[in-house]
Amino acid sequence: MKASKNWLFYCLILFFLGPRTVFSQDYKKIQELQAQKVGFFTNKLQLTTKEAQEFWPVYNDYQARKNKIIQDRRSTTRYYMQNFNNLSEKEIEEITGKYIRLMKEESDLLQTYHEKFKEVLPIRKVMRIYVAEEQYKAFLLRQLRNRRINQGKQNF
Repeated sequence: MKASKNWLFYCLILFFLGPRTVFSQDYKKIQELQAQKVGFFTNKLQLTTKEAQEFWPVYNDYQARKNKIIQDRRSTTRYYMQNFNNLSEKEIEEITGKYIRLMKEESDLLQTYHEKFKEVLPIRKVMRIYVAEEQYKAFLLRQLRNRRINQGKQNF
């Protein structure tokens, strides 16, 4: 069970935070997952070599900015959950406003990068980015589920 939790942790770190936030002993695993993600996206998007060279820097920048917003939103939610009994109505209003601003910021970021993606890829492949992101999340969750099932069989 612990190994599957670790694997989920690695996947979430990779997808949401990127390899730069991980301790050195975990870096090799994160590099493997990053390579897997690059291969997955390259295959799903059917990128040419030239497209890949132009796409990945833009996409990596998008992911880094998106991850920062997600971290801020999670931090805001965590703060609320840890302190909700002691917060005034005014403080809750401020927290709610911040949460909504972060959601809008993420939406605005997607709109901005949608335009940047269109500069480096044909529109058919741009839509594939969004589909591939959802497919990759599902792929990671299936892998995690399969590992849990296999580990459960080994425990019997």
